[in-house]
Amino acid sequence: MAEFNGSSTLSRSVAQLLETSEDPAAIAALLPGCEALHRTDAEHIEGRLATEVAGIPVTAAVSVRRTVEALADGAARLHLRLKVRPDIGGHAVVAAIIDLAPVASDASSTAASWRASSELDPMLAVMAGQRVEEFLRASMQRLIEGLGAAR
Repeated sequence: MAEFNGSSTLSRSVAQLLETSEDPAAIAALLPGCEALHRTDAEHIEGRLATEVAGIPVTAAVSVRRTVEALADGAARLHLRLKVRPDIGGHAVVAAIIDLAPVASDASSTAASWRASSELDPMLAVMAGQRVEEFLRASMQRLIEGLGAAR
């Protein structure tokens, strides 16, 4: 299991970020190789992606679980769990907790900080563990930071 964290100031309000994180089309646009996602229930969206991991073509089913926890002073905690199931078998999961807080000096900006971990099933870990974990880390960071740029 790999763990990573980061932080960024995003140029959208907490409410706008939460709204974007609920939109399957916006999330699909932020995942490499994902053409479309569809909602399966209030917390889950699913779809397929076709991308490359370390130069190796990968097609996979992808699902995202999203929950939100309201915090004090207009802040929120966004929980995202991304699961990728490659067609060749196995699965990889990355889970992130993203704290979103309004920037005091700019109501249209949000301070975002996240901590995340990834987990690979044994087959993927043996085949390409480090490359897959790097792909997951980069994908989650792109997703989080992309929420601030999505319109």
